[in-house]
Amino acid sequence: MNAAHPENSTPEPARKKRFSLGRLIDDFFVLASGQLFSKVFGFLAFAWLARQLTVEEYGAVETAVGMAAIGAIALEMGTGAIGVRRISQSESGAMHVLGDVIAGRMFLAILAAPLLAIFYIAATRSSAPDALFWIFAVSLFAIPFNHNWFFQAHERMGVAGFGLTLKMGVFLVALLLLAPQRNGVVYVAVSEVIAAVAMALWFCVFGYLMIRPDHPRYSVASSVKMLRESAQLGASSFVNALAQFLPVLVVATAADDIETAKFGASQRLVVSLMTFSYVYYFNLFPLIARRMIDDASALTRIISASVRVTAWVGVVTGVVFWVFAPLVMRLVFGAAFEPAGRVFGILVWSGVIILASGNARWLLVAGKRQSSLLAAHVVNATSVVGLGYLFSSMLGAMGAAVACVIGACGLWAVAHHRTRGLDVRPDLSGNLIPAATAAAIVISLTLLKLQPAPAAGLAAVMLAAGMLVDRRLPGALGALIKAKSAA
Repeated sequence: MNAAHPENSTPEPARKKRFSLGRLIDDFFVLASGQLFSKVFGFLAFAWLARQLTVEEYGAVETAVGMAAIGAIALEMGTGAIGVRRISQSESGAMHVLGDVIAGRMFLAILAAPLLAIFYIAATRSSAPDALFWIFAVSLFAIPFNHNWFFQAHERMGVAGFGLTLKMGVFLVALLLLAPQRNGVVYVAVSEVIAAVAMALWFCVFGYLMIRPDHPRYSVASSVKMLRESAQLGASSFVNALAQFLPVLVVATAADDIETAKFGASQRLVVSLMTFSYVYYFNLFPLIARRMIDDASALTRIISASVRVTAWVGVVTGVVFWVFAPLVMRLVFGAAFEPAGRVFGILVWSGVIILASGNARWLLVAGKRQSSLLAAHVVNATSVVGLGYLFSSMLGAMGAAVACVIGACGLWAVAHHRTRGLDVRPDLSGNLIPAATAAAIVISLTLLKLQPAPAAGLAAVMLAAGMLVDRRLPGALGALIKAKSAA
């Protein structure tokens, strides 16, 4: 990237300042909006498919989508986060890192895509054409050119966040135009390929505009080193995915179909909400990675502020859904799922805890402790599966929800413990007042058994009181916004 010479440059005309809440909040809203629109487009696409295809065809599509999701995790292998860290910490030139990620992911695609397609064709005994799975496997070759991590490293969150929105929007439009209900279910896979290519082109075009006349630097030895470094982070992502999706199978094994439906619906909603936790840390990670090597005292202030802010955001979210859980389940899934409200009300606290644990987890990534992060995720997955089976056999879906909360606590405890020895560690004292407020609200509402309206009123008063007691909260939010805006 060539910098202009000051002596040859002409003064730019003054630009009209746009309204801004600070880069932290601006970028968060950009990324969150992208995630929201992508999920809306995805929901519309699959809701339409469910009405247009036969049950058998739709089941085959869901299987192929699952295949693609597993393949995406295998191909990304944590390379994006390692790439962001390398660029942010100036370990390697941006073009060398870009080349390493592209080459590493392409190598994995060549290995993984055919294996996944063969496995699913052999294991599922699907009546759908084999081409459905093979074409979905082809779509994986677009993943090496998904450069959202590259724009994340350069604080270009608008470009990074729009890629997935574009993909799901193109997927929806392609489905409507190709009409798989008339032309064959294979055209669902064709739509996926078109959407994946559209996203890849988006990142490649903006990448060219950003880095021209430079281009990625490729090295076999360097890309292999990248894969070795990111392997444990990729394994963490895979184990984390297992921790999210295995509990449904555990409940199905230990309880009945009704309990499985309660837990499955509740977990689907919690997983969707946890997307915003990922967006927050995706937004903040480049700053964490830079300050890890150039200003430990500034990073200490950033993490301390983040601990307090994420604690309060999590507690407010958890309390709202605890109060209105039955109503939320009824509105989203129908009247038959209203009894699942208590399950959802418990399970949402696992998301709150995982949000709070992110400060330690992302410090581990910035501090090159991928093995420690993997250990934390293994503890979570083991607890969720082991305790989930034990508790759900006794309490059904509610027991599995309790196991997920315990697993999230284990994840947080191990991740925080493994930050020992780093120059910066999360200051857990920022969680005390939010945690005490949450406990007081949950205990009070459980004992009083109020209707939703008065329960919401009491919870609001108690939340406001807790925030007033925590006088450092406004300063923490301001420090976080200032740190990102000044970066």
